[in-house]
Amino acid sequence: MSNQLTKVTRQLRSMILRGDLAQGERITESSLADRLGVSRTPVRLALAILEQEDLVEGAANRGFRVRRFTLDQVKDAIAVRSTLEGMAARLAAERGLSAPHRRTLERCNALIERLVEKANPTRKDLMVFTHANEVFHRTIADAAGSPSLTRLLEKDAPLPIRSSRFLFMLKPEQIACALGRSAREHVLITEAISNQEGTRAEFLMREHALIPLRLMDHLMHLFDQETGANVRNLPARVA
Repeated sequence: MSNQLTKVTRQLRSMILRGDLAQGERITESSLADRLGVSRTPVRLALAILEQEDLVEGAANRGFRVRRFTLDQVKDAIAVRSTLEGMAARLAAERGLSAPHRRTLERCNALIERLVEKANPTRKDLMVFTHANEVFHRTIADAAGSPSLTRLLEKDAPLPIRSSRFLFMLKPEQIACALGRSAREHVLITEAISNQEGTRAEFLMREHALIPLRLMDHLMHLFDQETGANVRNLPARVA
C-alpha cells in the first residue's frame, strides 16, 4: 500500500469515527478528493478498503454512504454474538465433532499459525486470516447442529463486529500480537470441543468473541490521542 493511500485511508477512517462524515451521508470520490486535496485514485482505493471494513457501503449509482452504526449498538451486538458463539461451541462439544469438522478446524488453525510466524503480515495475509477465521467460526456453528442458532449467527454476520475487521486499523506490531492471541485461543477452543468439555468450550469461545471490544477500546484511545478529541463522546459510526 502506497504512503499516500495509507494516509488517505487513515484520514477517511478518522473522519468517519470522529463524526465529521455524518451517519448515512452520501460521499463521492470527487468531493472527498477535493476535501483532502488529493487525486481521485487514492480516494477510490481507500473507499474500497473502508467498504471491506464495513465503514461505508456502496449506494447504487451514487457513490458511497457512511454506514449507520453507533458505538453502543456495536458493543451490544458484540455481547450478543459472544453469547451465541459460546452456545455454539458448547453444543458442538456436547454433540461431538465429526471427522470433517475436526479436519476443517485443524486446517484453519494451521493456516493461522503460519501467518503468525510472519514478521510483517501483509494486507493479503490479513484477508487470508479473515477467511480462515470466518471458516473456523462457521464450522463450529455447523457442528453445533442447531439450525435456529445458525440462522441467528448468519443474520448477525453483516455487522462489522468481528475482530478481523479491526485488524486493518492496527499497526504491524499490534497485528502480530492480535494474530498470535487469536491463534492460541483457536487451539484451546478446538481442544475443548474435541474433548467434549462443553462448559469450558463455551467459556473460552465467549471470551474469544469479546476480543473486538478490547480492540475497539484500544482504537478509541488511539484516536483520542491522534485527534485530541474524545471519540467516545462523538457520534461515531463504528470502531
